[in-house]
Amino acid sequence: MSSLAGDGDQILGKRICEQRGWDFAEVFKYHFAISRQSRQLCKEWTHKSFGSWHLEHCPALRRCEIVSSKGTKLGIVLGVAVDRNGRLLSGDVVLDQADTIEALQNYIEGLAGRYIVVVHGFGVERIYFDPSGGLSAVYAPESNTVSSCTHLILDRDIEPNADISSDDVLSRKQQFLLGETCDRHCKRVWANHFLDLERMELVRHWPREDDKFELETDVSQTVAEIGVRLHQIMTALIGAFHVALPLSGGTDSRILLSACRGQLNKIEHYYIHDHKWVTEFDRLSAQKLARKLGLPLQVFHKDAQDWNNLDKEALNELRDQMALQTSLSFNGIDDQTTQAVEHAPDCDLTLRGNMAEMTRANKWQHDLLDAEIGALEGLEALSGKTSDYMETMWADGRFEKMLARYQSWIDTLPKPARSRIPDIAHVEVFGPAGPNNVYYAFKKSFYINPFNDRRLFYLTASISPGTRKRRKQVARDIIRLGMPEIDGMPFAGYFRKLFRSAKEQGFNLLGEF
Repeated sequence: MSSLAGDGDQILGKRICEQRGWDFAEVFKYHFAISRQSRQLCKEWTHKSFGSWHLEHCPALRRCEIVSSKGTKLGIVLGVAVDRNGRLLSGDVVLDQADTIEALQNYIEGLAGRYIVVVHGFGVERIYFDPSGGLSAVYAPESNTVSSCTHLILDRDIEPNADISSDDVLSRKQQFLLGETCDRHCKRVWANHFLDLERMELVRHWPREDDKFELETDVSQTVAEIGVRLHQIMTALIGAFHVALPLSGGTDSRILLSACRGQLNKIEHYYIHDHKWVTEFDRLSAQKLARKLGLPLQVFHKDAQDWNNLDKEALNELRDQMALQTSLSFNGIDDQTTQAVEHAPDCDLTLRGNMAEMTRANKWQHDLLDAEIGALEGLEALSGKTSDYMETMWADGRFEKMLARYQSWIDTLPKPARSRIPDIAHVEVFGPAGPNNVYYAFKKSFYINPFNDRRLFYLTASISPGTRKRRKQVARDIIRLGMPEIDGMPFAGYFRKLFRSAKEQGFNLLGEF
């Protein structure tokens, strides 16, 4: 990836686009930058000043303004957000009760979606991020800049992170953790912290001390409330945009589907990619589900005549652009997966189920359920690696740095929240660096996670991890309450076991479905 590391003094992303003959506006779709000086990154981009700061962003990234009842401008919302009442933010959002920074922060904390909120009122200048850092960002204290991408911050070559190689991240041998990026001076944000622009420091604002992470009622009522709120968010998004919903054989997309009761015919695209052996089982499950509900499922299959519509040179170009868009974190994985990206519907929003995985306690290994969780156990859960692996396979000293950084992160948590460390770390730390950053590589639509809502996170985490993990019962109950007609329909795992059993007995069932 040396060609993406730069060799001059122009804004790095702009310089690389010029060198490679790429259209900056096309490559950096849905991106933004905030700085002390107007840098005029792109003539097609929109510019907005606030205080002593300048915001530049792709015009495809929605923007609205928060104003007080007296007409005072309080903040700028970039992205897509739905408030506590199920209202999609658009135009000027007038707040009658926002007469303090605490009241404004409370309003922001109630927003679901994928967004940032730039606050410039009440004597403060801050950036708030959505509940899982869905519109992920990086920042550089040395230059007082914040952006969706390291390459839109730097006006110099990348100074590599000595602890982790971006090449290893791109080849999926490693992952950036706990604020790491490809440049040693740039930091990845954490969700549920605002960035104080005066000090260029992250400050936690949620959860609060009075968030007990205990059931407010019983499990069944909590599950019902989760379903109601998710349906409210889905209704707002589906009603305002042309949307696509990928279906798979997994739990998370089915949770979203179950929240679409009464809205199924308003979703323009249901689709699935079948480009690997393992995705055949997802396809079988999705097709069975679509037949049950009468949905027009689009199957993008690797054997289709138009599947390989990109030659090797075009694939390499696209994969290099993906790496650039994601701050050298993701480049499409492989050629087949990159082809799949091109076979996706053109629409406004693509609805994804990331973070709904909390309903099945995905970060809780069984040995953690009854354990006291500290920095070591939390870091193992976050990274998916054992301490032995981290000590021996990571660069010298990185394990100790990450352990200390994880402990510092724990220290910011209110004590009641420390009973849910793996859940909260997954949302706050993994989300911005992992799947949410990867969304910048997809330009055909704006990817958004409807489950990305603090109330949904809180309700889900209030249910004990053991209850959530046991046979995915909470996730299954959400699906059953939202759409009982699909309750009990097989997931991809059912087909995988069926095929494996048949193969052991000398049968091939691929042609039977």
